[in-house]
Amino acid sequence: MPATLKELDRRIRSVKNTQQITRAMKMVAAAKLRRAQDSLMAARPYGEKLDALMADLAGTSVEHPFFEVREVTKRLVVVVTSDKGLCGSYNAGILRETEHWLETLNDADTELFLVGRKGNDYFKRRRWPILKVIDDLGGTIDLSRFTAIADEVMHLYLSDQYQEIVFVYTKFISTLSSRPVRGVLLPMTTEELEGEGAQHSQKNYLYEPSAERVLEAILPKSVRNKIYTGLAEAFTSEHGARMTSMGAATDNAGELIDNLTLVRNRARQAAITQEISEIVGGADALG
Repeated sequence: MPATLKELDRRIRSVKNTQQITRAMKMVAAAKLRRAQDSLMAARPYGEKLDALMADLAGTSVEHPFFEVREVTKRLVVVVTSDKGLCGSYNAGILRETEHWLETLNDADTELFLVGRKGNDYFKRRRWPILKVIDDLGGTIDLSRFTAIADEVMHLYLSDQYQEIVFVYTKFISTLSSRPVRGVLLPMTTEELEGEGAQHSQKNYLYEPSAERVLEAILPKSVRNKIYTGLAEAFTSEHGARMTSMGAATDNAGELIDNLTLVRNRARQAAITQEISEIVGGADALG
């Protein structure tokens, strides 16, 4: 049964209201993306310099728990997702890939440390045990909250509750592109430090009081920086994905409005034509 003019008008108004919402969400996401991208770009030089320093210190002989390779009986996997939806395939991609990887593990007990409500919604319906959930960051990095997360992760490793910490997040490439990244956060290896800092290391340093003391001091900073950068990458990717998704939804709403308007105009024209035909027919009958 064809829709009446009133029904078409109601559908057009409904789609226009939805379009206004998606357009506003796109603008909000664009503003958050700019701020998150600025924070990420500002953090990268510090990380590169720290990597270069760590690479230069990679050959230093020092005994530190962060370098201690132990038998892995329990593994903690830190997974970063968003607290809110409407961001396209951002969460689906990293959650599916993480679950497929988890299914290949059978060497140790594995628990999850979830940053983001969407990750909790996904994994709580599955068999993977969850240690902790943080679901109120809202796509922004608060310094005190970030420090608490980093310190808690390091404490769990240093207290030998977990012998391996794996970090999974989404790396920001561009507004339209991002990809899931997975890496071992702890324990650290000298090969890893040399690989990360080789491209940035261009000079030799003189260390006071000693290279060993400097390395011991900056190791926790290196772990905190990796967690901060991972969160910054993930949140920037989230805002980019949401801006793109809401932009596409706004465009689709515009196309739907155009189609509904065309159908409405045709229905209105048909109704007017029918009325004219009835008037002419009535006049002919009277004449």
